[in-house]
Amino acid sequence: MAQNVPNIKRNAPNILVTGTPGVGKSTLCSQLAEVTGLQWLEISKIAKDYNCLEEFDEVYQCPVLDEDKLLDGLEEAMCKGGNIVDYHSCEFFPERWFDVVFVLRAENTVLYDRLITRGYTGKKLEDNVQLSS
Repeated sequence: MAQNVPNIKRNAPNILVTGTPGVGKSTLCSQLAEVTGLQWLEISKIAKDYNCLEEFDEVYQCPVLDEDKLLDGLEEAMCKGGNIVDYHSCEFFPERWFDVVFVLRAENTVLYDRLITRGYTGKKLEDNVQLSS
């Protein structure tokens, strides 16, 4: 962690679990939340529930996240601590929010089968499998 990041005291840690769709983030987060009692924050679900979505991406067939709106909405909970954040991307989250980050991966053949089962096709399927390698 960068030396200029202030030491933030929280009641409980914040954990980020990230990785390509289909690698097992939700499975791990569910189990971590059950064992630790930490709050599981599914960013995709929160974005839908709190209208943190912008236009629709026709190429990837999914809505585009309004990162600023999402971050503003999460700030208070993240400062308190005790959260497990589940999302496929991590670059827009402030480093100061997290005490530990897990980046999950899966073998390409396993990931491919999982994404096919989820209905991924075309560029969305190819890009997600390639990102995991």
